[in-house]
Amino acid sequence: MTAPDTAVLDLPLRHGGDPLTPRLPLAELLERRDERLIPYRFPNGVVGWMTTNMDDFKAALSDERLHAKRFLGEPQPCPVSVSVPDMPGFIPSMNGPEHLRIRRLAAGYFSVKAIEQMRPFIGSVVDKHLDRLAQHGPAVDLITEFCLPIPSEVIGQIIGVPHDEAPAFQRAAEQTIGQRKGGKDDPEAAGQAVAKLHEILGAVVAARRRNPGSDLISHLTKADDPPLSNAEIAGLCTNLLLAGHDTTASSTAVALTILLSRPDQLATFVADSGRVAQFIEELVRFVFVIAENGATIPRLVTVDMEFAGRQLRRGDWVMPATGTANIDPSVCLHNPLELELELERDPVQHVAFGYGPHTCLGQHLARAELQMMLSRLLQRFPTIRLVQPAAALDWNDEAFIYRMYELPVTW
Repeated sequence: MTAPDTAVLDLPLRHGGDPLTPRLPLAELLERRDERLIPYRFPNGVVGWMTTNMDDFKAALSDERLHAKRFLGEPQPCPVSVSVPDMPGFIPSMNGPEHLRIRRLAAGYFSVKAIEQMRPFIGSVVDKHLDRLAQHGPAVDLITEFCLPIPSEVIGQIIGVPHDEAPAFQRAAEQTIGQRKGGKDDPEAAGQAVAKLHEILGAVVAARRRNPGSDLISHLTKADDPPLSNAEIAGLCTNLLLAGHDTTASSTAVALTILLSRPDQLATFVADSGRVAQFIEELVRFVFVIAENGATIPRLVTVDMEFAGRQLRRGDWVMPATGTANIDPSVCLHNPLELELELERDPVQHVAFGYGPHTCLGQHLARAELQMMLSRLLQRFPTIRLVQPAAALDWNDEAFIYRMYELPVTW
């Protein structure tokens, strides 16, 4: 580990207070923006160098000397590190040609064209769950009844995992990227949950090799240059299942809470259905400013090197921070510390979905789901409101993906 020439501070992820304000100390990061990289000790005790601007954020995610690694000893937002065995095919921890080889095999299922063709199916899933909300009646926990089941069903359909297995990959997500309310101190829980998911995926892969369909797993079993092993298919699909439902579920819940807490912005959103796609971009940017914990896209230094004006050694961690990038002056033309949601402003090029070779594979799917879930929910239930203020909800500040545990609403 490099001996920093500036003091290493404990990273003060917010606990308590206003949950719709940033988890990171953005005021401090912006004040020290000229330092470019700032060393912080994360809650699990590991030190990481956090970026403070858009240029270095993009550079970190493009530099081949900085390798993507997840759940393998990196700085994390939870006191007890989440650790899972290194998995073949798990693209968040793959780099270079091997990463591109695996990623390209799945990319066609998440292209703009593919997702546009899926919109009728996504819409039908959304409408089905809206009907169930209406039948249930108020009040309901929107996480359980709406935010989680929709992206779970959609990603399962794409990949080819039977819908009745959704609880298994929801549990794996809880134990890794993390909405664990209990058992946070169990270092074995994440590995056990992922192993169970691999067992399920292994059975699906075997079935598709015998009788292929049109889903992604069937497509992956046909790869022949070179062929993919069952372990590689399971690793890739583990990433897609984990990220493909919990991230969207959490973003939907937080975005809705923001809108319901800002009546002027809610009125703007519902008044102009033709601009929903634009509004979602600003909501996504804002959600990731609030939700960012500095640990979502860690990069491992693989050689002694100079980066962003610092001398780094092999084994150091660089932490590209989406939160600081998304309030960079190139994105926020107003005072970034005002931290206001501005749905009607001109669209900007945010980086909530990452940047470079590892940019989010499912970003077009996430956009489509967010657009339909939020707009149709607000159309169907125009009087929807929070049962209690956002500050009174039970929020998980230690998760990789930020949200409340439950979102009770009524109408």
